[in-house]
Amino acid sequence: MDEQTPKLPEHNRIGVDFRRPMPRPKVRGAVIDWHCHLLNASHADPWFAAADHYGIDRFVSMSPLEEALRLQNRWGDRMSFIAIPAWREIGKPGWIDDWLRRIDGFYNVGARVAKFHFAPQSMIRSGMKFDSPDFRRVLSEIIARGMIIMTHVGDPEIWYTSKYADAEKFGTRALHYQQWWETIESVNGHPWVGAHLGGNPEDPALLQKMLDHFPNLWLDCSATKWMQREVSLRRDQMRDFFIHNQDRILFGSDQVSGDDRDFDFYASRWWVHRKLWETAYVGPSPIVDPDVPADQQPVIRGLCLPDEVLQKLYHDNAARLLASVKSPCHSERA
Repeated sequence: MDEQTPKLPEHNRIGVDFRRPMPRPKVRGAVIDWHCHLLNASHADPWFAAADHYGIDRFVSMSPLEEALRLQNRWGDRMSFIAIPAWREIGKPGWIDDWLRRIDGFYNVGARVAKFHFAPQSMIRSGMKFDSPDFRRVLSEIIARGMIIMTHVGDPEIWYTSKYADAEKFGTRALHYQQWWETIESVNGHPWVGAHLGGNPEDPALLQKMLDHFPNLWLDCSATKWMQREVSLRRDQMRDFFIHNQDRILFGSDQVSGDDRDFDFYASRWWVHRKLWETAYVGPSPIVDPDVPADQQPVIRGLCLPDEVLQKLYHDNAARLLASVKSPCHSERA
């Protein structure tokens, strides 16, 4: 590359004009991003500008409790929250008590979903597993409040052969899913959402087995780099999977805000998701995937889902699930 040629950013390695007009999704009602992380009210202006450009109306966000009221005061008609612990306190003495207090606070600002993070490295950091008394204590509180349970289980399969290769330390993927299965079985039909296609887009057969066995289980399709890679690699199988399970999958971007992130960064994530679910686009992703070599960067292969499936993915399923727990985000106003 010539020294005068500016290096393209990692969220736009192919030079997409993210401000080029794009029609709204063909959806009746609000498009709901079920899984995102708007971390600070100071990040909201470019976030909502990009969201408006890409037709994303409402958000169910894992925002810190300290920011939730600030966000609600200005953007309350577009936001609901997922109860999360204070990430920096996880594993420290007293963090479970603090989390329980935060669940109370989140509930008071309208949150009707609570998230557990059971990625292998998270279990080590927190000291919490599915069979931990501390987990059962928090889970009981969430169920008693009638809140939806949400979990991050697993991680990209490629990580299990690299960063998680030490099975004695991290456990195996099979063990993590066995424990998750047993835990869902123990909650007697309480609604449960598996983030990132249950943390296993690499194995649609396992996901189907779980959906068939657990009528209370839902999946979201969040995590942009992970989805663009793994869904595209098994495009036809995944298209069939989404159509077959069209009443059980929620749209989510896993968008994460930051001080250094601007319109184009946020736009890149929603651009990829809309190409992946709505269109027959076959071409390079603008977003660099650090998990694969430079000469093997992902090719997006869009699923071109039918309009009736997109209606459920983008709106109906999330609205129905949120309405079932009387969340303030389920309104049909938009």
